[in-house]
Amino acid sequence: AANKIVGTYVRSPLRLGVYVKGGRKLSGIEELRGKTFGVSRMGSNSHLMSYVFGHQQGWEPSKDVPLRIIETLKGAQAAMASGDIDVFVWERFTTKHLVDSGEWDFVCELPSPWHPFLFVASEASLAKLSPELRTVIEVTQPICEEFKANEGESTFRYLAEHHGLDRTDAIDWLGSTQWACHTTVASETLEKTQAALQAIGVLETKRPAEQLLATSVCKLA
Repeated sequence: AANKIVGTYVRSPLRLGVYVKGGRKLSGIEELRGKTFGVSRMGSNSHLMSYVFGHQQGWEPSKDVPLRIIETLKGAQAAMASGDIDVFVWERFTTKHLVDSGEWDFVCELPSPWHPFLFVASEASLAKLSPELRTVIEVTQPICEEFKANEGESTFRYLAEHHGLDRTDAIDWLGSTQWACHTTVASETLEKTQAALQAIGVLETKRPAEQLLATSVCKLA
């Protein structure tokens, strides 16, 4: 592979939401079968998690979860308003203001079945900069610990200013987010992730850990 995993950034699941246009009278999730799902791009989290959602309902994702590329959150807003898409799967807290305003309705929460954020580097970078890459990962840890500590509610102020979260939402998000910031990856993570990708039909064959990890930097736990 041109890129290799060099560490784990966030170990808690990403909390996504499933959304429909505001005011839509949805009698049940089954009603979304065959409806058009918006995705930012193919292979993106919105694409994979739309398929995960379909698989959880017992649907055949490739048939029952038709996709339309909308590129961005603003693109999703426009496509939802025009009726070009019927459903959108995106991170809960960055979309909450759309629910609060009535633009979208929240259907359900959809946690990712894998660790959502890993550190990844190109093989070219690894060949030249392995020590520097390790340092970059190591220096993120105290920064994330400071962010998590929320001293003087500084993190809450940041979330309010940059992401529009009120205090209740900030408490919810910060309490459920766990950073790792280390150069190890759990073998269970690789196994579960590949199993989930196989289940939704986007991965044919599992890859051994040594093909996925930059073993000069990252260790299997």
